[in-house]
Amino acid sequence: MNQPAERREQTKEQKKEKFFLFEKTAIIGFFLSLVGIYTAILPFELGISLIPADSLSFIAGIGMIFSIIWAADAVRKISKYGLGTGVPSVGMFGIGTAIIVALFAVFLNSVWNILIGAVLSLIIGWICGKLINNILKMNIPAMEKRIAEITAGCTIAVLASFVVVTGSADIDLIHSGYVFSGVIALGFIGISVAVFHAYNANLGPDEMPDRTKMLTILDSSMILMIFGITALFLRAADGLTIQTAIGPIVTIFISIVFILISYYKFWIYVKRDAWQIESTGLLPSEEDLN
Repeated sequence: MNQPAERREQTKEQKKEKFFLFEKTAIIGFFLSLVGIYTAILPFELGISLIPADSLSFIAGIGMIFSIIWAADAVRKISKYGLGTGVPSVGMFGIGTAIIVALFAVFLNSVWNILIGAVLSLIIGWICGKLINNILKMNIPAMEKRIAEITAGCTIAVLASFVVVTGSADIDLIHSGYVFSGVIALGFIGISVAVFHAYNANLGPDEMPDRTKMLTILDSSMILMIFGITALFLRAADGLTIQTAIGPIVTIFISIVFILISYYKFWIYVKRDAWQIESTGLLPSEEDLN
């Protein structure tokens, strides 16, 4: 029996989701974020004295933005199957798994710990996606792939935030400067919101990929700025010098530039897609409400 045209198109899309392991966003997000992190930590790991330790931490911050864009794009694609309130839930699931995998990876205390964490998160994410589809019977096409992408993107973002805040991937510095200082709570909430907020805010029949992606860049740039400010305060507590201040200051500057550009572009996309924009004026006073 011939399938309706709409059903045939849906079947083709499901096959595409199943067999295309990596799309452009995934390739860019995975590799560029890892390149950014390793560019920041390798001079420290290899003992290159020409480059001050942790002065390149801002490059890891740029990598963090790419990984968040990847994870947020995976949230967008899986949520189109009608997750509803599951949009924030899948983001929180991804960051929760990411925190565990990232801490385990840096505990290995090897130059390959970042790469090990990224690969391990893909494997664990795929297994979790398989369990969700088979046990909870959600039957969402490419669930395994998308959960793996969300988990991996969040994990790499967390690993990048380690480097941005502490200036290295050393387990002792991460424990003292990130975990026990309480910054880990900021990373948990900030990265998870950056991953799921963009699609949740643009949710609807007129959701546009470029507008959603631009809001993701804005969200991730804001959390990057907070990480940069946090890193600057931590350096100041240990005795701030010009060399130790380079990374956090450049991180803050770059994040502000990204915020301004992404906010401007997002507003342009909003005006492009909106049917009508009206100014609501000031919020009503207490007397007006009564």
